[in-house]
Amino acid sequence: MQNDFMTRTRWQQWREMNRQVWRLGLIGIVTLALMRLALWQLEAPPALDVPAGEIGSAFWMGLRFDAKTMATLLGPWLLLATALLPLPRVFIATWRRLWLAWAIVVMVLVNLLALINHFYFSFYQGPINVLIFGLFEDDTQAVLQTIWRDYPVLLLLIALIGMTGTQMALMRRGHRRQRRRLGWRRASFLAVLSLVALVGLGRGSLGAFPLREMHMAVSSNAFVNDLVPSGPQAFYLAWGEREVSQIDDDPRSGLKRYGFATPMEAAAALGWSGLETPQAVTEHMTEKTPRVAAAEHRSPHVVVSLMESWGRPPLDFDDPENNDLLGRLRPWLEHKADYFPRALSSGNGTHPSLEGLLFDTPITPLTQGRYGYRQYSTSAVEPYERTGYRTVFLTSGSVHWRNLDGALRRQGFDEVLGENAIRERFPEARGSTWGLYDEWMFRYGEALLKEADAKGEKVLLVMLSITNHPPYEIPESYTPAPLDISRLGDTLAASPELGASILETYQYANDSMGGFLDHLEKAGLMDHTLFAATGDHNTRSLMSYPDSRDLFDQFGVPILVWIPPAYRQGGQAQIDDWTSHRDIFPTLWAHSLSEAQVPWGGRDLYTPIASPMALTFNYQDGGEGVMVSQAGAVTNLTQPTYYRWSSGLLEAESSPSDALREQALRARARVGLEDWRIRREAVAAPETASP
Repeated sequence: MQNDFMTRTRWQQWREMNRQVWRLGLIGIVTLALMRLALWQLEAPPALDVPAGEIGSAFWMGLRFDAKTMATLLGPWLLLATALLPLPRVFIATWRRLWLAWAIVVMVLVNLLALINHFYFSFYQGPINVLIFGLFEDDTQAVLQTIWRDYPVLLLLIALIGMTGTQMALMRRGHRRQRRRLGWRRASFLAVLSLVALVGLGRGSLGAFPLREMHMAVSSNAFVNDLVPSGPQAFYLAWGEREVSQIDDDPRSGLKRYGFATPMEAAAALGWSGLETPQAVTEHMTEKTPRVAAAEHRSPHVVVSLMESWGRPPLDFDDPENNDLLGRLRPWLEHKADYFPRALSSGNGTHPSLEGLLFDTPITPLTQGRYGYRQYSTSAVEPYERTGYRTVFLTSGSVHWRNLDGALRRQGFDEVLGENAIRERFPEARGSTWGLYDEWMFRYGEALLKEADAKGEKVLLVMLSITNHPPYEIPESYTPAPLDISRLGDTLAASPELGASILETYQYANDSMGGFLDHLEKAGLMDHTLFAATGDHNTRSLMSYPDSRDLFDQFGVPILVWIPPAYRQGGQAQIDDWTSHRDIFPTLWAHSLSEAQVPWGGRDLYTPIASPMALTFNYQDGGEGVMVSQAGAVTNLTQPTYYRWSSGLLEAESSPSDALREQALRARARVGLEDWRIRREAVAAPETASP
């Protein structure tokens, strides 16, 4: 008698597999939803007080991610089965035989991760994260012994077997032979419909962007947000974090790439004499701020705004009458505050620049993976936290983007707030693809500072805007000031329509920031508030930067600083100096913290120095590190390419001046030491004086 698998037609084999795929997918979704319900009931903090609608949003978003997970695990199996239909029946019959084994593997994996996530949550107060890989990276035997001693492993294995067996039985329930043949039209329609539905669920969204991590932020409450990812989804995110954040375990590997065998050798290149051990170099990489009498009398608020795509080159085409790119920011940039036009971003992306600004790190991403669970001595926030400041990070986007919520809290921020917190205060707030429009972030920041001031609190507020980003939308309530895209002439790299949209969001973001400063000034806060703003990178898509002659434009961003007169200490803004993101926090420390220990990094922009340079961690000419100064420029610090100034443009130089060579050596030493400092702390590797 022929085997039952072989006697069925190809379409009967496919139809039975299709039915079981969909049934098993639904079973998996229900399982994960029940595990989420158990997590909510058993692990919710006793004082949890959030609207029922937010819990409902967490379950709804979790359901969407669960569907995405099951479609991703099961969909490819059905897709390949469909591709086998034109082949002889034996191929799909064999594939059908293998289906049950794959279904068991999938559900064992889903169930196991769901169970692990439950106990992981109870221990770490959050879903599975990159720390789970410590099972293999720490003392594995000791970890396993701890798990065996502290958790009901045998009962969990029984539960795992029981859950999987029940699921397989439900999947096969109602099994029947499909005797009625389908015509090719109906069969083709069924196959296409099933595959399209699976692709849609696997994508998680019918909109322009698929469902992704940023959508997990459904509340300002961390526990509610942590309900969203199931065990499999949380493990997937943890795996991704781990893959993007591998760091060479040799603390000196970066130093060696920049040409120094030891940290002492790099220190000597900077003129630090008498340092004979790595520990001595480490101790030298801290500084003390000067005495600030005004800060001792009244600690000022400190505000830093990192503006999405706020590149400097568009400002060359600003015209208040016909092409207004500043709006209400104009008086602040032109005469109220200090504008530093010769500035470069530390990185060429939002997250690299954010990490460069906050941690002075050439290694990025640093805080997304397992290394984000370290605390770094380079944190720009820590000196404020240590001196009693309330430290707040605020963005109009999602706090789950790049795991900002968890990562920044570990590096000194008391609060990490995003669009959900803003919506709680301003239910009428509106936004676009990436979050709320910038005006709402600034309104929230204004309210936060006013309330803190009334309570006598001192606040460090770091803000990240998002509106000036594709798809370049502004709120309907905003009426742009006059704009003329034709002013850009041949430098325009986009279509006139796209270019006009970019200029609108550029203007809107600047106008919103200007309104924020106006409101603080009107409220009497600007006489005891330090403010700095810069762009995360250049303005994308609008202009082209074809070669090294545009190096300054390619990485150019504005830096705008306001230091109240009482806190200036007699300093004068060195607006003609070359500078970068690395100088922002050292400037703020020098005028807001009196005699405080701070990390070694950039310089105070209100104190003159010899041979100033803009030093960044950007990638150019095949390697990391860009330095621009009055003497010229250097790219790829590991294998330097030199440039000289010629009629205001940079040109390659095969015989650089002694001054440029000296600055290049110092730049390599600085970045090499910064790499060594971060890498050493990331891998927690002690060193001796021996090379």
